[in-house]
Amino acid sequence: MLAEMLDLPSGVHGLDAQGTVTADDYARAFAPLVDRVQRSGERLRLLFQFGPSFHHITLGALWADSRLGARYISVMDGCALMTDIDWVREPALGIAAWLPCPMQVYDNSHRDDAVRWLASLPTRSGPSVAQTAKAYLGGTGGAALNTAKLLLGRRFRH
Repeated sequence: MLAEMLDLPSGVHGLDAQGTVTADDYARAFAPLVDRVQRSGERLRLLFQFGPSFHHITLGALWADSRLGARYISVMDGCALMTDIDWVREPALGIAAWLPCPMQVYDNSHRDDAVRWLASLPTRSGPSVAQTAKAYLGGTGGAALNTAKLLLGRRFRH
């Protein structure tokens, strides 16, 4: 499930991944957040946490994130991902290189640092069409490659 974090400073939005995250969670929590930010004219400074109660993300959720990415990339000033899970951290670092905005990865114990960093980001103008295409194609391709590596790695370990 994805739960919106409500205890954040103005201008910082957060999602907490718990248990199993599905495509329905993106439709129920993340898409409405993106819609609200777009309607209000705000920019998205996103804190995305994969904490100790997170267990699994479905392929449908990854696909939902990819589809939604075309909308949220255009309003993002930055993203801070918090996790202590290597199989979440490694793909995130690869995706960060493709984004047209800064992204940092933090351990869960550094939440205050992540929030402070997000709150300090300057307001950015929306990315160009080329930057959006690069982020979407590169990020989606990188996520697909990392997912394949993860699945193959698990298969060969058993």
